[in-house]
Amino acid sequence: MLRRRSLLLIGIVFLALALFSFPSLTFWPMAQSSADSTENSAAPIKASEWPQADRLFRSDPQWLGGDAAFSVDLGGGRVLWMFGDSFIAKNPGATRRQSAFVRNSVAIQTGYDPSQAAIKFYSGRRTGTPSDFAQSQGKTWLWPMAGVRLGDRLLLFYMREASDPNKDSLGFKSVGWNAFIVSNPDAEPSEWSLQPLAGPGINGRVLVGMSVVRSGDLIYAYALNDENHDAYLLRWSVKAAGSGQLSSPLWWCGADRGWQTDPTRQQIVIHDAGSEFSVQRDPRGGYLQVSSAGFGASSIVVRRAAHLEGPWSEPEFLYRPPESDASGAFVYGGKSHPELTGADLIVTYTANGSDDRLRTDMTIYYPRFVRVTFGKNAKSEPLPAGR
Repeated sequence: MLRRRSLLLIGIVFLALALFSFPSLTFWPMAQSSADSTENSAAPIKASEWPQADRLFRSDPQWLGGDAAFSVDLGGGRVLWMFGDSFIAKNPGATRRQSAFVRNSVAIQTGYDPSQAAIKFYSGRRTGTPSDFAQSQGKTWLWPMAGVRLGDRLLLFYMREASDPNKDSLGFKSVGWNAFIVSNPDAEPSEWSLQPLAGPGINGRVLVGMSVVRSGDLIYAYALNDENHDAYLLRWSVKAAGSGQLSSPLWWCGADRGWQTDPTRQQIVIHDAGSEFSVQRDPRGGYLQVSSAGFGASSIVVRRAAHLEGPWSEPEFLYRPPESDASGAFVYGGKSHPELTGADLIVTYTANGSDDRLRTDMTIYYPRFVRVTFGKNAKSEPLPAGR
């Protein structure tokens, strides 16, 4: 994505991040990680590329790539995709250089198996020109995070970003987050009206809604500290969230304090969780957190926990995108999509490049799929029982 487009800065920060990101990375002992891994009955977990599903994001001649790729189950076989920086061609056949560059776009997938589904993309329109789907606000713009369907309403989370001239930054910084309610999610996104909601007043670098999980009558949302990538956990009742009442959540404040209204007492639930991540139920029990590890040449890793608030395992190696082995690699955005079918665990990631390469190389900047299969012997090791 162009938000991390300055590859010159990668060289500056790569060494520090390589030393301090995921220092205790371990390997999932049951996983095969290479893109060309062969079937092995002795290895109960297999992660591999999924080119049949990759075609989904390349099926529209006017949507020419985007990143982030958060997904929301809308029900009835419909899946909402939310993308960050995107290229939208004004006419079929146009190149990325001839396209509009928008800060966010969306799509509706029809059918839960991405290798067989159809998809339709949407952006905003201003004076006949493609624009942000979730409109910019003054000098800030919106990048997507997670969302959840709540009955006849749809709750969506976005991070709010601004330019940052600081030479040590990547050219942008987080300045807050926004939540929106959509009252007609069964309509086409071109007919949606995003109603902004008031949220809890917290540090603008803490982004609420990086991943959202519904459990019974409760909605759990992970909040990410954008400066150090530590994650916190908060929750609302489904009734409160569905009616747009987000200003008074309960925060996880540790096993000794439990859930409290005071965000200053919140406890970190995942250290260095990644710049983007997902949390979903593990088909074998408990929960999985999926993210990319490293900066530039990255790998996809997974953590496990018996409970949403943890304790979470150390990151365990799951898959090495082949793009990470290329010169000047820039791979990020690993996350899972529990509503999709076709494998036990389905993950996407994005490969990026320099500004010039990004505008000319059509082999990158479309999200790529990874399918993970749990074999008959794939059972998670027992996790500590604590909350």
